[in-house]
Amino acid sequence: MTTEFLEHDIAALLRRICGRDRSALKQLHKARGDRLYSILLHMLEDKDCAELAYLELMPRIWREAKSFDPTVCSSEHWLQTRARLLAIEILREECGDQPFYGKNIGWDADPHLNAKEQQLRHYQVGRLNLALRGLPVRAAEMIVARFVYGISLEDLASLYNSTVSAVRKDIATAGSNLRDTLMEAQAA
Repeated sequence: MTTEFLEHDIAALLRRICGRDRSALKQLHKARGDRLYSILLHMLEDKDCAELAYLELMPRIWREAKSFDPTVCSSEHWLQTRARLLAIEILREECGDQPFYGKNIGWDADPHLNAKEQQLRHYQVGRLNLALRGLPVRAAEMIVARFVYGISLEDLASLYNSTVSAVRKDIATAGSNLRDTLMEAQAA
């Protein structure tokens, strides 16, 4: 089975869900449930929380299926974005006024790095986390959402009830402020 065929099948399921076909939602769960759950688990880092989020995700897909447009993005991208946006909402609720990414940005250990290189990476990630905490919450959220989680500008605009150009400008400003904060810390 080719990827194109699978993409076509998932897009067809989303169209059927849009028409309120409950069996299509069950088929989508069987076809992509594991992948969507793994995204939630990766972002939420808690099995129970990810399971509850998945239970919330499927009704959300049911409600939002009408917004899927195959001329804008693939069905896989649309589904994964729904999962990521839900995880971000949950993390925001848990963190209150803190940035949604939680305590720190993590990094996956690379077995190809020696101990000195791993120590350097740990130091660099620590500096980045410290600098992010110095930014306004919204600015830190946007940077992490865009560059750590790969959320598109369009989806960020939707999440923040803003325009793509405004989000692009906010991210550029936040990136500049982050760079300045990192440079100041390095000079000190």
